[in-house]
Amino acid sequence: MDKKDIRKRLVAYTETEKELLAPKNQAASMEYEYFPFFISEGGQKVYRYTFEKHLESALKKDFPYTHFLESSQVIILKHARHSYTPFHTHDFIEMSYVYSGCVEMIINNENVVLKQGDFCLLDTDVIHRVLETSEKDILINFLMKKEYFSSQMLRRLASNSTISQFAVDALSESQKHDQFIVFEALNNEFLLDAIEGVLSHYFDPVGDSHEVINAYMIIVFSELLRSFQKKKSQESKKANQFYIGDILDYMEKNYMSCTLKEVAHEFGYNPSYLSRLIHKHVGKSFISIIQDIKLQHAALLLKNSTLPIEQIIQQVGYKNLSFFYQKFHERYDLSPNDYRKALI
Repeated sequence: MDKKDIRKRLVAYTETEKELLAPKNQAASMEYEYFPFFISEGGQKVYRYTFEKHLESALKKDFPYTHFLESSQVIILKHARHSYTPFHTHDFIEMSYVYSGCVEMIINNENVVLKQGDFCLLDTDVIHRVLETSEKDILINFLMKKEYFSSQMLRRLASNSTISQFAVDALSESQKHDQFIVFEALNNEFLLDAIEGVLSHYFDPVGDSHEVINAYMIIVFSELLRSFQKKKSQESKKANQFYIGDILDYMEKNYMSCTLKEVAHEFGYNPSYLSRLIHKHVGKSFISIIQDIKLQHAALLLKNSTLPIEQIIQQVGYKNLSFFYQKFHERYDLSPNDYRKALI
């Protein structure tokens, strides 16, 4: 399925949309009617959406990709144009993407307007609704099981601190979930290509489509984070405020040789003051963060190259081999050699 086919599929009327556009005496039966509901503290009727019920509903529609759906941890749905979604929560993580038009939502009693190219990542148990959409408003919803953010997924997103923490919170049974993040990414071609890749393999799956979708989703989340960090950085600079993302980005790019004194000088801070700021925002010392970055890079080289371990140690900036082996074992509970063997 190429980009033209995806566009045709998204613009084409679904059966629900056809019913909504039919004479009033042929009102469409909306799926939310099949979910249980509760009354919120504010007196709102709030439906409880579940991943399993959405999956059950999708399987009944006998899509050509039904067999693929049975083993999927992601459900992709197009919001029906000319309709609204009542207040609801869900037990899954939802990523909403405005393919075209403009969509207005109410999230935690806050009005949120999503424009073309915007994404909204919603945690579990967030009370929200979508206001009525028009002909040009195409909203795509990605419903993801909490288990989809497995430990493996989190490791692959190790540098993506915002989304990783978001996913960790979503996995916590005791956490009160009321988070959402809006990303503006209209002109990000990498992101658009990744989304179209996901849709292509979802609507027209082949044998390895699950793995391909997972790879595309890593790109999606990575690009969303990059967009988020860029926006936060710009906002902080305009307000002349401290933003930890800029510091961490600099450390990531210069981890081989940067020192606390150098980073402090680069950003115009006293070293001791910067050290306290880093610990306050990250919960780790400057040295610990640098060591984490070095070990992450070493692990990537062990996984994706055949370089000798001694050469990898040099490449990531360690001079003391014994110290590296000690820190690597503390982090991964394996020696570098055993770590590489475990990946074969």
